[in-house]
Amino acid sequence: MVILGIVGSPRKNGRTNRLVDAALDGAQSRGTAINKIYLVDYEIQQFKGTGGSAEAYKSCPEALSKLCEDADAIVLGAPVYWGDINGLTKDFMDTVRISTSSGKPALGVAIAGGSGKGLLSGVQSIYHFFFHKQMRAIDPTPVSRFNLDKAVEQLKESGGKLVDLATKAEPFSGTAWNDRWPDVVAYYTSIPYFDCGPLDEFIMLARQLITISEGKDVTQAKTELETALTLIAEGKRDDAARHAVTSYQLLFYSP
Repeated sequence: MVILGIVGSPRKNGRTNRLVDAALDGAQSRGTAINKIYLVDYEIQQFKGTGGSAEAYKSCPEALSKLCEDADAIVLGAPVYWGDINGLTKDFMDTVRISTSSGKPALGVAIAGGSGKGLLSGVQSIYHFFFHKQMRAIDPTPVSRFNLDKAVEQLKESGGKLVDLATKAEPFSGTAWNDRWPDVVAYYTSIPYFDCGPLDEFIMLARQLITISEGKDVTQAKTELETALTLIAEGKRDDAARHAVTSYQLLFYSP
């Protein structure tokens, strides 16, 4: 059994690499073989949108597709640029061929290293890829600078879970692609963060900042966050958004 780690960042020693390493460490601790690759080492071409998937596969190096097909499970990590995953990772997702993808266990992590904005939308992109490839994904992991250390520990656990899932690999039911969709959609209804939007993202970031911050602004940030949560419960999401953003800004811009 081999767990394949894929680093989508062009920076080989950055935060994305550290996060993928954490998941692979968790897998390796179960006595499982691991392999890590960097997308920047491959000549992945941009798909031009004609010819369908058969043509798209030609834009991904055969060696890279074969690694993904042969792996028993995949860990995919990507940095977030302007609210979504970087172009290198997106080109990989657009062009890679994984004919063995049905039920293949997968784990994804997106890191928004600056302001943190985009950590949810970034991880959603990865899990939409897993969904459309009909992989059996677990534990989406949105990461910012503010929860990085905690995410590293969580990913070690997720790497171990990935091994357990790969040990008893279970393709989705159905003999053909379209036959499997009822089972696939049912599985993904329980995947966290699929239904989250910008408001949820700022609430997550505010909570992360409150956890790691000190000083007089923390109390006010907590009050703003509590107000936002109360307004959400009342169905007033537009008003809640203003308070959630204020909670975040109090600490992100705090001296």
